[in-house]
Amino acid sequence: MILYLTSSSKVNLLDFIEIELEMPIKKLIGSFSLNSFVVKDMRFYSHVRYLAIERGAIKETDGEMLQALLSFQMMYEMRIIVISEGLPESSPFLQELIQADIQNVVIAEKIDIIQDELRECFSKTGMLRRNPMGESTPLEVIFQSSPEEEVTQFRFKCTNLTIAIAGCDRRVGVTTTAFNLVSWINAHGGTACYLEANTSNHLAHIIQLFKPEQSGNAYTFEGSDFYFTKELNRDYNFIVIDCGVLRDKNIRSSFVNGDIRLLCSSAMPHELVTFYRALEFCKDLEVQALGLFVPDILRPYITQSISHNIIYCRSTHDLFDSKTNGEVFKKLLSREIQS
Repeated sequence: MILYLTSSSKVNLLDFIEIELEMPIKKLIGSFSLNSFVVKDMRFYSHVRYLAIERGAIKETDGEMLQALLSFQMMYEMRIIVISEGLPESSPFLQELIQADIQNVVIAEKIDIIQDELRECFSKTGMLRRNPMGESTPLEVIFQSSPEEEVTQFRFKCTNLTIAIAGCDRRVGVTTTAFNLVSWINAHGGTACYLEANTSNHLAHIIQLFKPEQSGNAYTFEGSDFYFTKELNRDYNFIVIDCGVLRDKNIRSSFVNGDIRLLCSSAMPHELVTFYRALEFCKDLEVQALGLFVPDILRPYITQSISHNIIYCRSTHDLFDSKTNGEVFKKLLSREIQS
């Protein structure tokens, strides 16, 4: 099924796709806040294969729309097709979409070319867009850090202190948070490694993509070590443990036995229930709740109804981002920083 968010002027644009692919289309017609739709309404359509968005139906600015799409990618696994007729190939918005791996973008103006682009978007492989020069952007360039200004260096007084990170549900940012925390510690004078303690197999996919060097049991990339097993090459200040979903009984012991415990959640309506239940499970443990991808409008409600002890993190989709939530990480580890 295709879910199509559209203004009234483009309501019939995908009718030929429905005929050619014999695939039903659910049309939602009007003017939408995409961020609100992702948070409040998308859960009712999680079964669809494609989400087609006509740009004229979205209220947000290009930057706000991009952030909503990035949040969507973290929550759902379906192909996104953005229809923005007449968008220049040199547009920063188009290039940001491509770098976010949203490559199915229709920009033609003539109806026959629009239909050809739509056919490509709904094909088996989808559309593979490139930059205006016709060249792909290498992964090492996309994820390369900008030139570093002088970074504050700390001295950490702990050795092999474990930071266990779990999520109240799937796709709430546990792995990204763990990677970012490791990157922040290593960038600020400490030593940290990442340990995968769940069955998601995310680390295997990440290693296949980035091709890090292997030394002993560790895979090293961007100055950080990553492990599949508890057999570490050396001591670190911190061992950051990716525990996956807390309800998985096989990983609960890794979380319970952590020296510092971080519980992640986002703000989909059904996640608020699982967030509350996860905190109930942890009521006898010292746990810090982290709110990821939570819109500002929902934060007061979550603080009042779910947990007064919650720290909100900013959205990031760079595994090796050591900056975006730096102040949060500094606060979390303040006890271990030597004055």
